[in-house]
Amino acid sequence: MRLFDLARHTLLVCSVAGLGISTAYAASTGKSTEPTAIKRFLADADMPFSRAVQAGDFLFLSGQIPLNEKGEIVRGSIEDQTNATLDRIEEALALAGADLNQLVKATVYLSDIALYDQFNKVYKERLGSNFPARSLVQAKLAGGVDVEIEVQAWTGAKPPAAKH
Repeated sequence: MRLFDLARHTLLVCSVAGLGISTAYAASTGKSTEPTAIKRFLADADMPFSRAVQAGDFLFLSGQIPLNEKGEIVRGSIEDQTNATLDRIEEALALAGADLNQLVKATVYLSDIALYDQFNKVYKERLGSNFPARSLVQAKLAGGVDVEIEVQAWTGAKPPAAKH
């Protein structure tokens, strides 16, 4: 029980100090850990945010809207916009070597909750049975689009280097 209390206390202290779980692990075990690298994938346009940020084994994507390969907004049905948005998400995931199967959380923004059923049909077709945890919110979206999706993915630990 004391070990549990010590670990809980260490996690709390490191959390309050903003040091993270790897620091808490190092503090509670006496083992050192290397700092987690953060890699940023810049947005295509001159915008003040990253398209994606990889922090350790997690990849965080900014909200993606329906854009085509030229960066133009895709208009049309919610089905067309959802497919275009998921295409953008797949492109961003691929930058870090990930795919839709690695999604752990999605936040969906729809311009009108009446689009829910049509959106869900495409979402289900594209994601198969590997659904991440999800929240869905009705909101007025930039560019007058009907859908924006923000996701987080787990990219897994990198395999150790091969020994020669």
